[in-house]
Amino acid sequence: MEMMKYRRHLWGDMAFSSFIPTSLFQIQVTRTPQTDRLIVEAETALRQLNADAARLSNEQLEKLMRQEAESSCRLASGEPSLSFDFMIKTDDDTLMTEAENLLQATRYAVEAMDELPLSARILKNAHYLMCQSEQYEKKYPGEFRNSPVWIGWKENGLKEALFVPPVYEDMTEAFSDLERYIHSEDTENVLVRAALIHYQFEMIHPFIDGNGRIGRLLNLLFLKQEEVLEKPVLLLSNPLYKRAAVYYRNIQRVNEAAGYDEWIDFFLTALKNAAQQTSLAICKME
Repeated sequence: MEMMKYRRHLWGDMAFSSFIPTSLFQIQVTRTPQTDRLIVEAETALRQLNADAARLSNEQLEKLMRQEAESSCRLASGEPSLSFDFMIKTDDDTLMTEAENLLQATRYAVEAMDELPLSARILKNAHYLMCQSEQYEKKYPGEFRNSPVWIGWKENGLKEALFVPPVYEDMTEAFSDLERYIHSEDTENVLVRAALIHYQFEMIHPFIDGNGRIGRLLNLLFLKQEEVLEKPVLLLSNPLYKRAAVYYRNIQRVNEAAGYDEWIDFFLTALKNAAQQTSLAICKME
């Protein structure tokens, strides 16, 4: 099992360590019987979703995309915040504004992929559209960060942070590697690849804020790119919201143990549940 890598910075009271992501091309996934079973179950649920989604009108599709945007923003209201309060508190009016902005970003990204490859360009533009509220004015909407950020209590700073994502040089290198992986002809199962991509994006944390929402959007775009999803609809955030503590714990466990098995199985289960819930939501519309 490979040990996770960290880079030391400064010294004395100012010292801190930042995470160095492992290239996804170097990760060896252990396919257990449970993982294989979850892959089959998730693939079956996603095929059924495609059959159900084929009946959606444009108005119904928009309604489901809006529902996912709201759930993703609600999940974000309980996500660890970088260098601010540990949890972001969001009132209902703010949540609806955030959801509308995320929906606009989702529409843009889906349409952009008709002409552009899935890339940093699309994600940056989507992030810009998502961050149109006043609270993001000083968080560089549409731009990758160029300074260290951290997860933890605001007053503790970098030294006592729970997690410090890669600094700029390591971040840009890791994101370029992630882009290559997204467009590679890797022989690993596409749903396992989606799990690894989601994990890697969250660990790279390329934006000052909004990484969770953009990471979940990236998942939708990747599954659409790989033709796993025929329509841009998957209610993934609600299953994650219901198991938010487990969601974050499994991501963190990868860093602690350098083992991806638990995370992959959790993600496959979330995909299956999301596909089933989306199919159910479609049936209720009819």
